[in-house]
Amino acid sequence: MSRAIEFLEAHQSPTPSRWREDAQWRRDNEYWLKYARYITLQVMRAMEEQSVTQVELARRMGCTQQYVSNLLKGSSNMTLETIARLENALNIDLIESALTYVNGYDPTAPSRPQYLNDSAGKEPNPDIKTSDYVDGYRPRKKRD
Repeated sequence: MSRAIEFLEAHQSPTPSRWREDAQWRRDNEYWLKYARYITLQVMRAMEEQSVTQVELARRMGCTQQYVSNLLKGSSNMTLETIARLENALNIDLIESALTYVNGYDPTAPSRPQYLNDSAGKEPNPDIKTSDYVDGYRPRKKRD
């Protein structure tokens, strides 16, 4: 038997590896894990810039240092309350910046549908016709 195999057998773990299950869990939860990792990196960056320790962040958030440590591992499915507490404690924006980074969210885009007769605080443009917006638009015939 080779020395490499002897070494591996001598140092193998008594418990079986869970790498397949862990990999499948990461695949199944990939969507929200992108946000969690991004938020974690933003929090860590803000902590470094502000010279805030985990203990100090925990004090500002009103929680334990262990809780903050778990959040900073990057795999916590944080609640909106937790994210808001992080934002408040570090005076940073996490939600809008995470949406922008992960999904290309545009905060300047209208947050609701815009209609021709909806000026949304702006003067309507008289040069725009409904036919410019709607394919197959047919103006109604005027009633006599």
